[in-house]
Amino acid sequence: MQPDLFAATPRVYTVSEINAQVKRLLEEAFGEIEVEGEISNARQQASGHWYFTLKDAAAQLGCVLFRSDAANLRFDPEHGLHVRARGRLGLYAPQGKFQMQVRSLWPVGQGALELAFRQLKEKLQREGLFDLERKKPLPRLPRRVALVTSPSGAAVRDMVATLSARWPLLRIFVVPVAVQGDEAPSEIVRALAFLNRTAAADVIIVGRGGGSLEDLQAFNHEGVARAIASSRLPVVAAVGHESDTTIADFVADVRAATPTAAAALVVPHRDEVQRHLELRLRRLALGLRKRSEVERLRLQRCLRSYGLRRPRLLLAEAAQGLDGRQERLQRGFAVLLERRNGALALVQARLQALSPQGVLQRGYSYCVDADSGAVVPRAAQTHPQQRLRLHFADGTAAARVEGPGRERT
Repeated sequence: MQPDLFAATPRVYTVSEINAQVKRLLEEAFGEIEVEGEISNARQQASGHWYFTLKDAAAQLGCVLFRSDAANLRFDPEHGLHVRARGRLGLYAPQGKFQMQVRSLWPVGQGALELAFRQLKEKLQREGLFDLERKKPLPRLPRRVALVTSPSGAAVRDMVATLSARWPLLRIFVVPVAVQGDEAPSEIVRALAFLNRTAAADVIIVGRGGGSLEDLQAFNHEGVARAIASSRLPVVAAVGHESDTTIADFVADVRAATPTAAAALVVPHRDEVQRHLELRLRRLALGLRKRSEVERLRLQRCLRSYGLRRPRLLLAEAAQGLDGRQERLQRGFAVLLERRNGALALVQARLQALSPQGVLQRGYSYCVDADSGAVVPRAAQTHPQQRLRLHFADGTAAARVEGPGRERT
């Protein structure tokens, strides 16, 4: 409803009515439009919605890009980027804020794909995903190689043919995935996760044949890049032709110019291995011959030596030395025995002097009771008419006690 500006008494509107009518007027007057300008104050909310300002030298226009539309962008809005926005003008009624609801956005003078490539490359590089320190070496002689690629393209045929020709003992697993289109990134990520979970290969080749920048976008996807970077198994990126470069090439452990070149990188050629083994065998044989000659000369020197030319003389000298040692041992043993015998005789003499027989030899005697045989050492232990037997050095004699015995005082 149009306001009557010439009415005598103007109508009184509520704020909500005014904002609603202005919103409707804007939407009906302009419809879908395109606006070109420079982005500033770009920010993404937790909800996923983007808010930014489009400006030129004289004015600026607030913009909102809702999450559903932002999901279709191939790049992130960033400050200073010159873009063209398509959408509708409107009014955010609760705040009376004039703004443009952007439905699509693309850079001016620079393709969206190139911009997305640059932004993702800078982001992953800051995180260190391109650093050489984190790249894994390829196994020298892998037994199993997995090819994450399209099962029907020329690339897989070239890789299988090259791998089989270079190393026939190799086991080749083809993990089929889409290599372009919306489903390609998720399929590649799942294939890499499967191979890492099952450890079904020693090395992985991820790639496809050449194509336009749009065709190679699956290998510029952030999810694919992070899956390659987090792989525990070594990954070789073989995307497109030699002039093609993708994010996968930067994060992979090794970048091959083409799929065929990738196959040549992961396995040696059997002829090269055979030549290497033959060279090693020749070096080994030469080393053995040299060692044999050295030992032969050493043996000849030993045979010509004084010791081996006169072994009997050496044995005689050794026997003579042994006889001398035996004589010295016998003399030492005799001296030691003589010393021991002397010490033993001295001990025997001392024992003999202290024995009862020795005491008797010096003129002493002792008596025992003739009936019991008990020794009678004291006079007080005797009694009249007691029969005694006296022991001397040369024999015994019988005696009888005439009177009572008493102790000497």
